[in-house]
Amino acid sequence: MSTEVVVSTIKESVGTGTPLRIAGRSTWLDAGRPARATNTISLRDDSGVVSYVPGDLTLTVRAGTPLTEIERVTREHDQWLPLDPYGSPDGTIGATIATASAGPLASNFGLPRDLLLGLEFVNGRGEVVRGGGKVVKNVAGFDLSRLLTGSWGTLGVITEVTLRLYALPSADRTFAIALKGSEREMASLIRAIIESPLSPYAVQLLNPSAARALGLGHDPICLIRLGGNDAVVRAQVNMLSQIARPREVEPAVWIRIRQLDGDAHTTIRIAGLPQRFLAASARILGEDVPGIYTCIDPRRGVLRLVVGAGAEIGDAGISAISASQDLYKDGTESSEVIFEKLPPEVWSGVSPSVVSDGLSQGIKRAFDPHNILNPGILGD
Repeated sequence: MSTEVVVSTIKESVGTGTPLRIAGRSTWLDAGRPARATNTISLRDDSGVVSYVPGDLTLTVRAGTPLTEIERVTREHDQWLPLDPYGSPDGTIGATIATASAGPLASNFGLPRDLLLGLEFVNGRGEVVRGGGKVVKNVAGFDLSRLLTGSWGTLGVITEVTLRLYALPSADRTFAIALKGSEREMASLIRAIIESPLSPYAVQLLNPSAARALGLGHDPICLIRLGGNDAVVRAQVNMLSQIARPREVEPAVWIRIRQLDGDAHTTIRIAGLPQRFLAASARILGEDVPGIYTCIDPRRGVLRLVVGAGAEIGDAGISAISASQDLYKDGTESSEVIFEKLPPEVWSGVSPSVVSDGLSQGIKRAFDPHNILNPGILGD
């Protein structure tokens, strides 16, 4: 696969009126609404490094490049791309950008759009478009890059991306803290950790069901990742030990968190203001139903509710959603519920569309006037 092949495939589809399903390695095809597409265009074979300038901390790769390959290439130069989207680590960078998927590291390093310097894509007319640049200071066309980020392949097929890298930390350690006691005691400990001078790479609060699935015990857990040079990490570990009783765990636990919803039929993301989300965390973590995993990022104000295969959302899921909706007692703010994954037959009733506004429809018509790219995946 190459940009030229993508161009010819799209032009052929326009000529025949055949909708296209855009895919990378097809590991996330069950996320989002079902796409009404006849044929699939896969970029899994369009991988590899186009250019890498370690001195500039920039990397340009083809869209089908797996995240694991990017990790291997950059690690050789003591650098890394701090993107850890939920799902398989073998997912492609193109799919990560197209879906704007982010994981626990986003609270410290930013979202995919913050690490994206530029991209190349093919729109629904079969035209090659480039936005952004290949150096950190070049922001020309950056808004175009952001527009494609999170568009789920409905505006164009991403073929190449340029990314901003970071220096690989010399120390990267993970600790688990059991959240025991009453709801008030749990809330007090969580607040003490979050409001401390610590500068963690990532923090996740897990309900008992998620903790058990990850092999971390039977209590709600605060998982915290500390990184940097050895002296900085040692100082932070000492500071954390004055607040709680942390135990060190294997860093691979973060990969397992990303894969919790691998066989899930429902994944819901709820977002709100962090300071108000923090107040409800202890109550939400008290919900413990086998097969229903709750993960909270208290610094971003994001909760992910994952309903595994064989489990029903039931009262626990409704309770978690209600708790997040009740965060705003004065009515001046509201939380946002985003459905990442649902059974196909449920979408039309629960969340029929997120692009029903005139602006979104106008952008869609400008980039994909024939509606052949992932039609229906964001709604009508």
